[in-house]
Amino acid sequence: MYKHLFAFFVIGLIWVCSGCTARQRLPLPVDITEPATHGTQQVIAILYRDEQGSRLVNSLTVSGDRPLPLDTPPQQVWLGAVDPPDGVVLRTVGGVQYGLVIAQGRWLSAGLYGPGGAWSYALESPRLQAFEPETVDLAALLRDNRYEGMVVRVQANLMVASGASLLVDAIGPGGVPVSTARQIKVLYGERDEPMLERLARSGSVRYGSVEVIGRWQQGRLEPLLITPLP
Repeated sequence: MYKHLFAFFVIGLIWVCSGCTARQRLPLPVDITEPATHGTQQVIAILYRDEQGSRLVNSLTVSGDRPLPLDTPPQQVWLGAVDPPDGVVLRTVGGVQYGLVIAQGRWLSAGLYGPGGAWSYALESPRLQAFEPETVDLAALLRDNRYEGMVVRVQANLMVASGASLLVDAIGPGGVPVSTARQIKVLYGERDEPMLERLARSGSVRYGSVEVIGRWQQGRLEPLLITPLP
């Protein structure tokens, strides 16, 4: 009897842990809207709330006076006047609230949603829960394929030059990586212009210590948030 109970416990534990792992590999909104998907879906996203209403966004700049989405309205998902549950903790800056969430609901067909019909997609009866990414370093990302497809948090040095962005774990004077530095490519790092303005400059190179929350996929980090560090 005890053996059966133990086996049941182990199977249940594996199921729970597998669910947690799978949940961290959920798509971003852009994966659902391009191409458009219908029916009930789950995504990891940034919940963004301003005077127009709530929506899910793929990426956000938080380096200016007011946080702003980096993706256009057609790439965002309209939620309307939804209030997040108590477990979802949002930061408030410049009259805007934002935070990472897992969102689930029924994706509506492409149309015109929100004020002025600016948003092409909407989530009906959304259910939101807090999401906290695992913190990793560059060495772990490069050696352990279990992070593939996951949204993670990384602190390293960002270098942006000539339209290319890199995260490196050791940097020398003038923003030059040391010879033994690990490095990975960052997608679209150059489009967060308010963040770039807060980094040091050496010629055409911008560089500095940052925290990146992003999706690790095929050897590249796709950022949701890049925050300069002191």
